[in-house]
Amino acid sequence: MELRVANWNIKWMNKWFVGDNEKPSFKNCHKIADLASRVAKVIKKMDADLINIQEGPSRKEEMELFVKDFLRDKYEVIGPGGKGQQKLYTLARNDTKALKCSVLNKEDMDFFNSCWDVAIKSNFRPEKYCFTRPPLVVRVKTVSDRELRLLNLHLKSKYVHEGEKMWKDECEREKFVKKAVKARRRISAEAMRVREYLNALFAADRKVNIVVTGDLNDGPGLDYFERSYLTHNIADQIGGSPNSPQQMLRHAFIDTMDKDCNYTAVFDDFIENIKEKKVLLDHILVSPNLFWTGKKRTTVGKIEHKIFKKFGSPSDHRPQTATIKI
Repeated sequence: MELRVANWNIKWMNKWFVGDNEKPSFKNCHKIADLASRVAKVIKKMDADLINIQEGPSRKEEMELFVKDFLRDKYEVIGPGGKGQQKLYTLARNDTKALKCSVLNKEDMDFFNSCWDVAIKSNFRPEKYCFTRPPLVVRVKTVSDRELRLLNLHLKSKYVHEGEKMWKDECEREKFVKKAVKARRRISAEAMRVREYLNALFAADRKVNIVVTGDLNDGPGLDYFERSYLTHNIADQIGGSPNSPQQMLRHAFIDTMDKDCNYTAVFDDFIENIKEKKVLLDHILVSPNLFWTGKKRTTVGKIEHKIFKKFGSPSDHRPQTATIKI
């Protein structure tokens, strides 16, 4: 069967709703109702079976309210994962009996919820570190009894508070660089932890079906800090090593998009002095067993620029989709 998987960082959904100490409801604001409606139209147009969402609301009841009011209850809400006000969710179509989804049990999730030793600070002493937002991992079983492991990631941000001001002040620049490198060490630690988990899945079953999606806060190419301070490229870390090709994840859409369209976010890069820099921060990665069937490629994806623009660009990230045969 074919599964259509989507991934989307929907900017700060939690701001659509009243405070956590109140009954879950939308804020009484025309702008929020309009925004939620446009987000829903994008989701409907993508017509995916499974949708991984980052920056979802802090309470599951709020996401369920959005699905009920704007998506006609056509999706089961799975999650949340992560911490704080930017939670991770998977939406699974419930108007078909082709899918059965479940979150991993507590014992399985302890790997992501527990802390581990890693040297984040410049003193190079390993200390306990925990995910900023632990991944959401969902088991998906099809009607044909095929199983898929779906990971939803939103890794540590590279953002440094007042970073642009510090960078432009020669007296403050070194302080900014130290904070920026520390942030990159944290995101690198999280990516390495994800890769360890994937390696364990492949060790148990080399033909395991895996889909990893999310906002990795990194993409192809080397930024200033990767070039100058030898920090890791995060997408490459999670993707895997060419020394173990059977365990390398394949990108669902990076080679199917025109060069000028291969981006999911746009921002001003004050370090390299580039206005409206187009960057690919969001990804859909699949295991080799899903990417190829024999010698034929069976997973094809894209960034949904047309749908995104049609409904007024309702987030700061563009959604992506991939069609997978399983």
